[in-house]
Amino acid sequence: MKRIYIVPHTHWDREWYLPYQHYRIRLTRLVKELLNILDNDPDYVSYHLDGQSSVLDDYLEIHPEDRERLRTRIVEGRIKVGPWYVQPDESLVSGESLIRNFALGIRKAEGMGGSLKFGYLPDMFGHISQLPQVLRGFGMSQAVFWRGLGEVAARSQSELTWEGADGSELFAYRLSNQLGYSELFHLYSDPGKAAEQIRGAVERHLSPASGIDTLLLMVGVDHMEPQRDLSRIIREAAPLLPEYELVFGTLDEFLNEAERITHGKNLFKAFGELRDTNRVTTGAFNFLLANVLSSRMYLKQANAQAQYLLERWAEPFSVIASDLGASSYPTGLLEQSWTYLLQNHPHDSICGCSRDEVHRQMMTRFDWSTEISGQLRDEALYSLMAQIDASALPKERIVFHAINPLERTRRDIVMAELYLPANEPSFRTIDIYDSEGNRLPSQLLDVRPEFRCVHHHETGLRDMAMLHNAAPPEERGILPGLEYSLKATVAFMPQTLPALGYATFTAVPNRKRVPERGIIVKGHSLENEWLKADVHFDGSITLYDKKSDQCYEGLLVFEDGGDGGDGYTYSAPLIDEVFTSRGIQAAVSVSADGEALGALRIERSWELPAALAPDRKRRASERRTCRLVTEVSLGVEDEWLGVKVTFDNQAADHRLRVAFPTGLKSETSWASAAFDLVERSVKVVQPDEEAWIEDAVGVFPNHGFAGITDAGGKLGFAVAPLGLPECEVAADGTLYLTLLRAVGYLGSPDPLTIVSGAGPNFPTPDGQCPGTHTFRFALVPHQGRPLEGEVWRKAHEHHLAVRTVQMRHAVTVGEKNATDGTGALPMTQSFLQLGGERHPFVLSVLKKADSRDSILIRLFNASDVTGRTTLRWWQKIGEAYSVDLAENRIAPLTISDEHEIAIEADGKKILTIEVVPRLQVVASQLSSVVFS
Repeated sequence: MKRIYIVPHTHWDREWYLPYQHYRIRLTRLVKELLNILDNDPDYVSYHLDGQSSVLDDYLEIHPEDRERLRTRIVEGRIKVGPWYVQPDESLVSGESLIRNFALGIRKAEGMGGSLKFGYLPDMFGHISQLPQVLRGFGMSQAVFWRGLGEVAARSQSELTWEGADGSELFAYRLSNQLGYSELFHLYSDPGKAAEQIRGAVERHLSPASGIDTLLLMVGVDHMEPQRDLSRIIREAAPLLPEYELVFGTLDEFLNEAERITHGKNLFKAFGELRDTNRVTTGAFNFLLANVLSSRMYLKQANAQAQYLLERWAEPFSVIASDLGASSYPTGLLEQSWTYLLQNHPHDSICGCSRDEVHRQMMTRFDWSTEISGQLRDEALYSLMAQIDASALPKERIVFHAINPLERTRRDIVMAELYLPANEPSFRTIDIYDSEGNRLPSQLLDVRPEFRCVHHHETGLRDMAMLHNAAPPEERGILPGLEYSLKATVAFMPQTLPALGYATFTAVPNRKRVPERGIIVKGHSLENEWLKADVHFDGSITLYDKKSDQCYEGLLVFEDGGDGGDGYTYSAPLIDEVFTSRGIQAAVSVSADGEALGALRIERSWELPAALAPDRKRRASERRTCRLVTEVSLGVEDEWLGVKVTFDNQAADHRLRVAFPTGLKSETSWASAAFDLVERSVKVVQPDEEAWIEDAVGVFPNHGFAGITDAGGKLGFAVAPLGLPECEVAADGTLYLTLLRAVGYLGSPDPLTIVSGAGPNFPTPDGQCPGTHTFRFALVPHQGRPLEGEVWRKAHEHHLAVRTVQMRHAVTVGEKNATDGTGALPMTQSFLQLGGERHPFVLSVLKKADSRDSILIRLFNASDVTGRTTLRWWQKIGEAYSVDLAENRIAPLTISDEHEIAIEADGKKILTIEVVPRLQVVASQLSSVVFS
C-alpha cells in the first residue's frame, strides 16, 4: 500500500507581480483564516508556511494582538515556519548573506515557538555548490528542491543524495518535475472528485518518479489561502482510495520517513552546483531562468555594494572599535541594516523579475541598509583613528590614515579624499608622506568645494566650521557638524599596507613642485612594471602581461543585440541585428597622467536601434544615440587594469555585453561563488526537442571574478566585475560580461528561447533601464590557475578600495575622545593577519557572536586540498574555539604566542573561529569569584 503524505501549504512571494503591501494584505487574511481554521478544526494537522519567518514579522506588525495565538500554534507544530528569513536566490547573494538569512530566520521562528530544520528550496533558480555545507552548519541534513536539476532529474528518482563542494551530504527530495511545490492547487470539496485528483497526481507524477511507496503530495500554490474543509475532504476521500493510506502530515515527518526507508539504499548522488535546464518530458514549468542574472543590473550593483559595506567594513571595524573600547558594538543597528538587505533577497526581488513598483521599493531598502552601515563604518573608523598616537608628526601637516579592509597586505593605488579650508591658498599638487617622512608618488586628481556634515556621536562635535570665528563653541547654533571646505582627491602609491589594518600619512599642499608626467601614460598607452595596455582608434585594447609574456588583443569590444525577452529570459528577436564597437572611431584622451596613476578616456556616440519593431520580430530602423564612455586606468604598481564604463541608455529591447577574446583554449571556465571557486564546462548542450521548454544557455553567475585558464594550466585571464553577475565563456575562449539587459515585460508575450513567459504579461517600463549607468570591472591576466595567479586578491583590491580618514589634531573637542593625536595606537597596525601570502583562505566575516561577548572570524578554503595558515589577532587571546554556523562551540583551539591560532581546513571547507579576548576571560573569572 502506498502511503501518501498530504501537506497543505502556500508559496509566499513577499513581492512579485504585486507590490509588498498588496501581498501583505493578502497575507494578513491568509494567516487570520489559518488561525481560525486551527482554532475550530482539531483534525487540521498542520500548515506549511513556506519555510520562511519574515511572514511572522509582516503579519504581526498588522495584528500584534495575535502574537500568542500564533505562537501557540507554532509550538504545537500546527504552523511550520523557518528556517529561512526569506527564500533568496542562492546565486545572486553572498555566501555570508545566506548564513545571516538562516540565522535570522531560525532565531525569529524559535522565538515564536520553533523552526523547521531542513533546507526548503522550492523555487530557487538553481542551487549553489556549498549549500549542503551551509545547511549542515546549522544542523540540517535534509533538503527539498525543484529547479535547476536538469540531467539529475533525468537520471534520479525523487529520493537522492546531494553532495556539496566540500563533501557534505544531504538526503534530498526532488519535488514533482512537472509542477514542483504545487502538484495540486486545491482539493475539490466533493470527496469523489478529490479522490480522483489524488489518484491522478500519484499515478501521473509522484509514483513513477519515486523509488519508495511513501509519497509527498503538496496541496497549494503561490499565495493560496488555506482550504477550510481540507481535513474533512481527506477523511471522506480515504475510503474511496483503498490502495492508498492518506496521511494528513507535515514535510518534516515525510522527510524523516523517506530517509529512514531509503537508508542503506544506493541512492543517486548529485554533486555540487545544480544549474541545468529541464531535460525530461514531464518538466512543463521547471524552468531554470538563467538570465535573471542580468535583469535590472542596477539591483545587482546596489546589492554588491550593500553586502561589501556590511561584511567588510561596518561589522569588522565595529568589532575592532568595541574591542578597543573606543565605542560600543551596535548590535541592533547592524541587525536592522542586515534585515533591510535580506528583505531584498527573495528570488523574485533580487532577480529583477517583478513589477516596477517592487524594484523601486527595493532601492529604498538598499538605501536604508547602506545609510546605516555606512554611518556605522564611518563612526567605527573615526573612533579607531582617534586613538592613534600621531604626536610625532609635524603639526602643520594634514594627518590622515589609510584603512585596508582585506585580510591580506596590499600595495595598490590609494584614492585619498582630503578636506582643506575653503580659503586654502592655491596649490597644484598635494605631497603625501608616510609616517617616516618619505614622500610617496602622488598626484592631484580633483578639487572642488563641498558643504558637508561631519558629525560623529563619540566626539560631541557640533558646528565645526559654521560661525567658527564668530562665536565660542557653546554658542555656535544647533546644526551638527556642518562644514564648508575644499575636497581634494589625491592618488598616491603607499608602501605595503598592513592586512586588515591601517597606516598613517601626512599631506602638504604644494604650489612649487612641478607634477611629473609620462611615467605611466605614453601616448595612447598605459604601462608599468607588470602590464602594458594599448588603446586603438576604435577603443579596443591590446593588453600585454609582462610576467607571462602573453599578449591579449581586441579586448574591450562592446556588442549590442536585440532582446525580446523579459525579467527572466534573454530572447533575441527572430531576425536580430547585432552591433559592435569594433571599427567605430572613438575619441581618446588622457584623463590622468602622473607618477602614481595613468588613465585614458575613450568616448563614442553609438547609434543603436530605438527598440524592437512593432511586430517584435526584428529591431526597429529608428536609431537613438547612446553615449558610451570608457576609462581605463593603471596604477604604478597595479597588477590589474581598471575599467569604468558609463553608458547612457536611450534604447529599448536590447542586451549590451563587452567581449574579451582571450585566445585561450579550454574545456572549462571558472568563477567565484558563495564560499567556492566553481569550474564549469564551456560546452552548451541543448535539451532534446521533446523535453525542450527553454534553451540551455552558457551564462553563469560570478561573485566578483570569472575567467579561463588554458588547457596546459600555464596562462589565465579573468575579468573582475563589481556587481555584474552574468558572464559567459565561449568555446573559442572569448569571455563575455553582460552590462545591461533592457526589456519591457515581467513575462514576455512572445519569447523564442522559452516556451512561454515565466511570469504574468505585465509591462515593466522601468525594466528598460533608461538613463545613465556606470559599470566597473578589472582585467586580470595571470599565470596558472586562479589561486596560483592570486585572482581573488587582485579582484578584492579592485572591489574593496582603501578608505582614508582625515584627523584634525589641532581641534580639541573634549577630554574623553580628544583628537589631538596622543592616543594609544601606533601609526601602523594590522588587526587580523593570516600567515603567508599564498594560502588559499578567504575571509567571509569578522563580527561579534550573537549570544556571547566574543568575536567570530569566518574563513573558507577556496582550494580543493587541505590548506594551512595561522590567524593572528592583534590583542591577546584568552580562549579560542571552532564553532558551527549556528555559533555552537565544537572544540577548543590551541593558542600560541597569545595572539596566534593555527588554521587547518580540508578543501572547500568553511571554518568559523570564536576568539575570546584575554581581558574578557580575566574579567569573567574575576566576576565568578565568590568571597566568603
